[in-house]
Parts: sequence; C-alpha cells; structure tokens
Amino acid sequence: MNIPPFWIKERRRFRNGILVRLRGVSNNSMDEAREKLEERARLWEQLLAEPKASADAIESFRRSLRRLDGKDSGPYSADILEALEQSLDPENVVTRNRYGCLVLNSTRLCFADVDRFPPRGLKQRLAALFHGRRDEQRLLATLIDMSRRDEHFGARLYRTAHGWRIILRGVELGSAQQRRLFAALNVDPLYAKLCDSQQCWRARLSPKPFHLGLPHFPQAADSLEAPEASAAWVARYEERTAHLAVCRLIDSVGCGIADPVLDYHDRITRASRRDLPLG
Repeated sequence: MNIPPFWIKERRRFRNGILVRLRGVSNNSMDEAREKLEERARLWEQLLAEPKASADAIESFRRSLRRLDGKDSGPYSADILEALEQSLDPENVVTRNRYGCLVLNSTRLCFADVDRFPPRGLKQRLAALFHGRRDEQRLLATLIDMSRRDEHFGARLYRTAHGWRIILRGVELGSAQQRRLFAALNVDPLYAKLCDSQQCWRARLSPKPFHLGLPHFPQAADSLEAPEASAAWVARYEERTAHLAVCRLIDSVGCGIADPVLDYHDRITRASRRDLPLG
C-alpha cells in the first residue's frame, strides 16, 4: 500500500495541443512533490517533441517515470492519491476517495466484494432454480463448506446495498490463496485487479453520496488543500447520510476474526444496525 502524504495533480497542455494529467508525490514534503511533477512534465515534453516516438523512446520514458516514482525495482504499486483521514496503525489507513466516501485501506484484513453469486452461467442458474435457494444463502453455504474443509478458515459475511462484503481470516495479500478464494467466491474482477495494483484491500466505510442531492465532491489540486476544500461538503454529506448504514452483518463462519480494526469497521459502517437502510 502506498498512500503518500504529499501529492499534487495538474492538467497541462503542451505545445502540440495534447492535454496531459500530471502528478507529483512525496513522502517528505510538498516541495518535493512539486519538483517531481515538473520533472514528469519535462519527460512528457521530451517525448512529445518527436513527431513519432520510437518504441525504444517510449520504453525509456516509462522507465524514467517509474524511477521518478521510486518503483523501478520490485512489484509495481499504484499510488493512492486520496486525502488521509486517519492512520489506525501501520497496516490500516483511512482515506477519503474521489467521490467523498471514507475508505479503509488494509494490508491485514482481507476484504472481498461480491456483486453476484453464483456466476451466471447456465449450469449455475439451473442449479439455483432447482434448489430454490437465494444467492445469499448459497454464498453463506459456500463459506460454511470452506470452513469445514479448512479448520483455519474464518469469514464474516455482510450484505451491502447491491451485493455482499466478505472479510476473510489469515489471507496473504496477493497470494495464490487469495486468488483461489476470490475465484471461488466470484469476487468482482475489477476489485481483485485493484487489490493487486494498489497492494492493499479496500472497504468503503461511509455511504455513497449518489442520489442524495449533493453536488460533486470537490476535487483538490494537492493534499494540503484537500481538507479545507472539502470541509463544507463533508459536513453536508455526514448530515445526509446519518440515517444510512454501509453494510449489515449476516453471519460469521469458521474461526473468529479478532482485530480492533474489525471492530472499528463494524462501528463506522453501522453493520449491526438492522433498522437502518443500506447506502
């Protein structure tokens, strides 16, 4: 997980009319982040100066960008350029995403998003029809079966507004075990891909602001500006979402999951409030 405390974003149009999104990130200071943005602009200008860049020039450009980001060795990790709200511990950080929701970024708790279950092949549709079981019951039965086959397996199943959230016990980030479990549970492919690129699991902690009559979340140009730029919007958002929960705990399966961050997740998402609608 890479959530730099200092970042700056800018759109810049170059002489040939091409509009490029630039960014600079730093773990040390905003000045360093600005310097990296200007260096990124210089690399783009150099690339675009040629009418048609060669494959070697493009590859050199890409390597230079990775060196600039400090990612020229080891696995690639996409920067999460979101306002930092709270650091719970070194493995769990809360940010506010691009549309205003609080998000838990974790390298310890494995979150899995499931939009539909089982996969909608003909065989699965016929099986669901024949057995007369709701998707949620089938998903829970699958988790129970996993726990019977593995004495170390543990999971918590939550209902969300449009699917389910699963928290899995003892999963290593990016491992073959994660890929196997995600495939068996039909985890959203885009979510699985983002877990790999961002090197963390992410879980939304606050309701989606859509359909609440709110204006778009104000986008900040840099990390220092972000809290002030969004303060008024956040106040309205919290007022409008006070009656909503993010997810609802359905059941726990197998080994229990003991973690203070799990308690934090359940409290902030209002997972035990069965009287609140999901948003």
